[in-house]
Amino acid sequence: MKKGIASQVFIYIFMAIVIALILFFGFKQIVGLQDLTQKTYYVAFKEDLNSAVSDIYYKNAGSVLVFSTSSRNKPLILSKDIKEVCFGGNEIIFDNLKYDKFEIENLKGDICIRTVQSSLSFKLENVVVGEDVKVKISGVGT
Repeated sequence: MKKGIASQVFIYIFMAIVIALILFFGFKQIVGLQDLTQKTYYVAFKEDLNSAVSDIYYKNAGSVLVFSTSSRNKPLILSKDIKEVCFGGNEIIFDNLKYDKFEIENLKGDICIRTVQSSLSFKLENVVVGEDVKVKISGVGT
């Protein structure tokens, strides 16, 4: 009888270890998936902004494209980790160092815009600077 009880104890201990490992690795995968989702927002933002700048660049001088909740173009979605986006020249810099800065050709900016509920509202305008055509970025209210 003692041999049967001892083997059952080892089976229960083994089962507890297996369940703990499954829970640990499952939790780790869920956290990794959430991080991947946030990085996906970053990549989509980068592509959408680049596309919007290209669109307005080829329009007439003075053309404006607004991205806001009240416009046809809705704000661009960002990772929840990003609270502010700064534009310096053609460089886009995030307040969270986890996300790399990047450049967009023909963009001209000198402004920092805060995100609202993980979305960024802004205005793009086709402007002529000297002899060059640039796309100026500004806040929606400016």
